[in-house]
Amino acid sequence: MSQWRKSNDALGTVNRGDPCESGLCTLCRCDCAGRCETWLASLRGRKLLYPRDYSFVTAGSANTTHVGVSYNSIRIDGYLYGAHGLPKGLTNSEDDCIFPNVSLEGEFGQKVKTKFKVPIMTGALGSTFIAAKYWESFAIGAALVGIPIVVGENVVGIDKQAVIENGKIKKAPELDKRIQTFLRYF
Repeated sequence: MSQWRKSNDALGTVNRGDPCESGLCTLCRCDCAGRCETWLASLRGRKLLYPRDYSFVTAGSANTTHVGVSYNSIRIDGYLYGAHGLPKGLTNSEDDCIFPNVSLEGEFGQKVKTKFKVPIMTGALGSTFIAAKYWESFAIGAALVGIPIVVGENVVGIDKQAVIENGKIKKAPELDKRIQTFLRYF
């Protein structure tokens, strides 16, 4: 069985507990002021895609395993040949094919397209006390990073000021507040 170190020199992060393969701390709590990768990403957003001291160090060899399939199998750094979908003005040369020129943007949805800057999404945050108490933090962080945040299905159902007529939502102040908080920073 492989073990992962608590600290990541390339990113400058440390986990309190023993991290799992994804790098997430096993002791993740909403009130933690930690120094893990998730905590740092909430502050630095997309900048965390690149190791600190990017272009000055050659790091990343510590997270390799040779047992089965692992996150190592999908590492960004590796043997890549060619580039497709380059913006106008960039060539297929190694001078142009660098991290700052990479776009991870995309969209999902059939009728209503939802755009994102990084292909990650939160779990649904609905009627729980955690979601209500920390919604602003979650929504603002997600908006600044450029990822969608999922509003749970029961937010309107528990909103005492919501008005539902004939099975349709006429007024939902809590849902409106959550959407506007996100959109203010997206």
